[in-house]
Amino acid sequence: MMLAVTVAGCNRFPDNGLQIAANIPPDEGGCGFSADAEVRLPRGLYDIAYPRDYVIAPLLQSYLVANSLEFQAEQNNLQVDNYEITILLPDDTVPVLPGGLPNPNRVDTSAVLPATTGASISQAVGVALGIPASYKDALRAIEAETGFSSIILSIRAGGTTFGGFSQRSAPFRWPVNICEGCLGVVCETADELDDSCLKGQDTWPYCAVVIPPTDP
Repeated sequence: MMLAVTVAGCNRFPDNGLQIAANIPPDEGGCGFSADAEVRLPRGLYDIAYPRDYVIAPLLQSYLVANSLEFQAEQNNLQVDNYEITILLPDDTVPVLPGGLPNPNRVDTSAVLPATTGASISQAVGVALGIPASYKDALRAIEAETGFSSIILSIRAGGTTFGGFSQRSAPFRWPVNICEGCLGVVCETADELDDSCLKGQDTWPYCAVVIPPTDP
């Protein structure tokens, strides 16, 4: 006879039971995020001239194996609810940000990854605030003081299994180039780019100047 034994006071699961595999761009058709997305960006771009936060959408993967029994509900479903994000310089040093801005910074997210069966893995996307707009002056100061025009977001996902055991992923490194005005374009109307999903970051432009067309 097999007995299910729960050991109290320790984590039965290795930290690599939860991983971040990629940062997912939104679907151009509906601006949603899908774990099945095939498009990948090699790095990010943040235009700090545009008044908006930098959004991340990590692709989360769980390797925790299903352990439900006839008399026990599934314990290895995983609720991911936060990211710990550290801004690094390209030389891997951690800058001290002016104004007492926290680095690392913890932000909220929400994603549920079902327990896996066999050799499969489960996936979900957890959207979150990657760089608050309030950090823009700090990013300007970094470039002025160090000459670096890019940073690295070191992202660790955290959550808890339905059985109450915590998980924290290894760091996922997401490089982000910083610019000021590089994604701004000239528009004929103010609403011309209303379908631009994440204006001011990555590949998404915004209207920097509106010049209505002149009559012929």
